[in-house]
Parts: sequence; structure tokens; C-alpha cells
Amino acid sequence: MKAAVLYGPNQVEIREVSAPTLAQEGEVIADVEFVGVCKTDQQLTAGGLESELILGHEVVCQLPHEQGYFALNNEISCGQCSYCQEGLTSHCQNLQELGVNQHGGYAEKIGVPRKSLHHFDFRNPALGVLIEPLSCAVRGVGRILAAANLLSVSQPTILVIGGGLSGALISYLLTHAPDFDGEIKLYDITKMPIPWAQKLGIERVEVPEEDKAHLVVECSGSPSGLATALRVVRKAGVVCIYGVPKQGIALPVSPHELFMREIAVLTSFAGATDKTMGSAIAHIKSDEAFFEQLLGRVIPLEKLPEELTNWSPQPGTRTVVDIDA
Repeated sequence: MKAAVLYGPNQVEIREVSAPTLAQEGEVIADVEFVGVCKTDQQLTAGGLESELILGHEVVCQLPHEQGYFALNNEISCGQCSYCQEGLTSHCQNLQELGVNQHGGYAEKIGVPRKSLHHFDFRNPALGVLIEPLSCAVRGVGRILAAANLLSVSQPTILVIGGGLSGALISYLLTHAPDFDGEIKLYDITKMPIPWAQKLGIERVEVPEEDKAHLVVECSGSPSGLATALRVVRKAGVVCIYGVPKQGIALPVSPHELFMREIAVLTSFAGATDKTMGSAIAHIKSDEAFFEQLLGRVIPLEKLPEELTNWSPQPGTRTVVDIDA
């Protein structure tokens, strides 16, 4: 079968590889249809891995003997460790992540546990690539809203840093959360229009003002974004690190400053579960027109190496690999 293989830092090539075979009871071989190109893929590509790997974790597939389309939860937890017992499956001590440390979806076929596939029915099946990232955002917003209880106001101002897909999904969920009654503003370094923000009626700020936002959600994953978040948040405020920071980046403030300004720092890492995947599917099904605008360029698998090594998605969208194109 055809697959995109990462074999070194910024080294990706399209190869003919052996198709997966059933390895364990409960596994199925699925036909991959669409895969979302995530920034995690770009970061893994830039750094390289210890062994060759097929990336791709935002996967839409079909099964030979079942109707419809399925979204993959790429996290395979053991179900036995203390974290799994507490429902924190993303922190499983034996976690396998398809497309991260096990072969993923940038291929014509993928072997997966059947229970990791979630059926959906959208007018455009490519929307399924948004289910996994939206599932992670569902957990992230849950943590953000819980942290908002620390604030001294009931109608906080939230600043979202980063107008990419993560910022879009977090903002969408906040604006549709029944227990959130605050104001959301967006800061992004690009000067280009960001349609999803206009659709949600979110004000863009050219320069974030200090001491205005009670809660800042850093979605860009950039060192400058994190520095801005910690600089502008109000005293006794909350900063959520949602965009994945690069390894080796230190917090740009001292513990003493965090203490004196009484800033709470929160993070949210992944978190795709049966519950959050189901919630993500329901959100998209109820508002397909909004999520449709988050789909960017559609490329064939042959164009993926260039996409991963020359990262340039359309602002606020997810590039989609159409395996059959």
C-alpha cells in the first residue's frame, strides 16, 4: 500500500509498504479516506523520531463490511494503570498513540482497535478530521471553565492567543457553553482576515493590553504567545497553556512573579475519550456550516511531504489529505 513515511528530521517520502495485518483480537483493518494535517505532525517531522513512522492521527476511515464513516481516537490506553482507573486515559502509563509512537493514518489502510472508531454521519465526511481535535478542545474548555471559578468576576474577559484551529475550537466551545457569560477577544499575529472569528462575533485586538484579560488561553504554541499571555493577564487571573509548547522552552516569568501576581497556570493535554469524541460529533452535527469553513486546502498524499516541511496552512483552517485523490 501507499504511505507517507517519516524517516529523519524533515525527511518524509511516499513509499510502497506492507499493508497492516490483524495483530490482536478486536482489531480491524480500516480504509483511510481523509486525514487532518496537525501541527503536531509538523513538529514531529521537524524533530524526527528514533525509528521510521507513518504519522497522521486525525483520521477518517471506512470499514469493509460496515456502513458510513468513522473517526479515530488515536489514543490506545491500557485500562489497568492508576491513571486509566481515574479516567485520565491520556496519561496512561502504557499509552500508545497512533500517528505519534505507532503507525498512523497517512496511508491507504490502518490497523486499529474497533472500539477506537466512532461512527458519524455528516454531509461532508471530510469534516470528520475535526472530531479528534474538537474532542481535545472539549476537555480543554472543561478545565478552563473549572479554573474560571477561581476568578473574582462572574463575567470575565477571555483573551485567546492564536487564530489557528485550536483557537477556533476553544472559542467556539466557549461561546456555546451554557455556563459561560463573559467576553472573548482574539489576538493573532497575522493581519489576514480570520473568518471563524467574524462568524462568532469575536473582536480581534491588534495589540493585547496589559491588565485587561482575566483569563488568557494560549493556543499558538509559540514562545512569544506564552510570554504575551503571562505578561497581559490580570493579577489573580488564569493562563491556560493549550497550544503545544516546544520542548526546552522555560516559562518566561519567575515563580516569585507568579506568586506576587497570584497567577494560576493551567494546561490541557489531549484528552480524547468516548465521551469527548461523542460530544465533538454532536457539536459538528449541530453546526456543520460553521465547521465547514475550518476545512482548508485538500491535498493528495503525494503533496504531504511538502506540506509537513513547509508549514503554511490557511489561517484558521485545517489542511486535509484526501487519500484517494
